[in-house]
Amino acid sequence: MSTREEFSFLKDSWKQLQKINNRVSQLIDGFNTNKRYAINYSNLKKRFIEEIENYKNNPELIDIEEFSMNYSFGYHCYNNIHDIYSKEAMYIEVKSYLRTLKIRTA
Repeated sequence: MSTREEFSFLKDSWKQLQKINNRVSQLIDGFNTNKRYAINYSNLKKRFIEEIENYKNNPELIDIEEFSMNYSFGYHCYNNIHDIYSKEAMYIEVKSYLRTLKIRTA
């Protein structure tokens, strides 16, 4: 009897275990909405307005994407968080918030 035939009964069990593992992982991912950051939106808005004031003579230098990236990077460095996915998630959240603000940049 070859090794393949000898352990063929494990093949179905292994597939079942993989399916169960995938379902458990999906369930855990569904509950895991924890963020490694907390955005203080009033502080964020205040800092963005300061940025606009600093560059009022050169409004073309104001960039929401760059500001969002720097804000996210600074937050994670200050709080000693080394998670690239958290940085990216915060960047996206900050950028989308700033785009909803009705602030004149020019």
